[in-house]
Amino acid sequence: MKKLLLAALVFGIVSSYFSQNPANYVMGNTGVINDAKFVEDVLENQYPGFKQAVQNAFDNSHQFTTKSGQVHEVNVVVHVVYSSPEINLPDSVIFNQMDILNADYNRQNADSVNLRSIFEPIAGNPHIHFNLASIERVSTTSTFSLGFSGMPDNVKQSSQGGSDAWDTEHFLNIWICKIESSFGALFGYAYPPAGLSNWPSGSEAPSPELDGVVLDYRTIGSNNPNVYPNPNGGNFDLVGRTAVHEVGHYLGLRHIWGDGGGIFGGESCGADDGMNDTPNQGYQSEFDCNTSNNTCIDSVGGQPDPNDMPDLIENHMDYSAETCKNMFTLEQAMHMRGVLENERIGLLDNTASVEKEELELGIFPNPSKDIVNLFAPNAGGIISIYDNFGRLLFQTSVKSDITRLDCSDWAKGMYHVTYTTSASVINKTFIKE
Repeated sequence: MKKLLLAALVFGIVSSYFSQNPANYVMGNTGVINDAKFVEDVLENQYPGFKQAVQNAFDNSHQFTTKSGQVHEVNVVVHVVYSSPEINLPDSVIFNQMDILNADYNRQNADSVNLRSIFEPIAGNPHIHFNLASIERVSTTSTFSLGFSGMPDNVKQSSQGGSDAWDTEHFLNIWICKIESSFGALFGYAYPPAGLSNWPSGSEAPSPELDGVVLDYRTIGSNNPNVYPNPNGGNFDLVGRTAVHEVGHYLGLRHIWGDGGGIFGGESCGADDGMNDTPNQGYQSEFDCNTSNNTCIDSVGGQPDPNDMPDLIENHMDYSAETCKNMFTLEQAMHMRGVLENERIGLLDNTASVEKEELELGIFPNPSKDIVNLFAPNAGGIISIYDNFGRLLFQTSVKSDITRLDCSDWAKGMYHVTYTTSASVINKTFIKE
């Protein structure tokens, strides 16, 4: 959890030193050296400059998340599976949720300034942008329940009253429904990809067509008219961060406390989320913003570590209140990008389609000073417009051949238009004079 500046290369050196100096170290009952700082000091003493060299390597490994600014684009299909009108959320709520995802995954969220200064050096930017490809709406009489038989994956199967996934290799599928639970509130869940070292074997989706994210309809967006009752009284204060959390799982992140004591929590300072820069945490936050939490006190040589850090309740992968979550760490950002570039590399293929069908998009006049007409002869799909910083300025479902846009108040410059249907994705630009 804490950053350990060690590599496999030095194992032989360490072993040699310990064999000659058996009284200078303590082994834990797992056979692992507990005092990492002591090991670093040994190597620094034997190889002056070791610490700085490893620190430089660590810093360089994070450069692409903090300097390059290369944005990974992921196409998203949202399935709204509803049995009553309030579950059938309007487009405006779904668009708002997409805005929240894109803000948090590009560290453009306004509340990022609330991060405590002690954690500012480890705040990361994943540089991931999510494009809404389609909203699929399915009316159903089925229920979707978490129980002893497992997760409510029937929401992902039309044969069981749900909505079939788009190609899960190339699209992030998000299902919105009412999740029934016999075990208290369940906001959502997601499956990580297979084969990640920080997850136990078998954590992945049971089959490819079940891969993706499931969210309760009451957790979507910050403009949702529906509330989620708290079993302890009142309502949960939800602002769209459940999707941010669950997409983090989908991209390979574990809970920040490492799921000590089981997937539903429990206390264990020995559990690990696999990230080297997240502070050690014994159990999940209790949906609050308690900045005094410090569930694991680190030690050095049997004494409390003066550099011990409190629980990082601002992290999206904790169970703290959504209103105080505002960041991923550098290594979490790097890890998610690594998953996109390896285990989920198909998501980066933005030419993916599920049907063989021509897609056209006309923009006129172009350039324009005020009114732009977007011509899409096959009505359907989503039109989205972004500025050069990747900020979403306009988004609408296409309901007719021509969509009129008044851009008279926009700044002069180039704008990027994405038109997405189940068939394909097309990107064009227009100039505002």
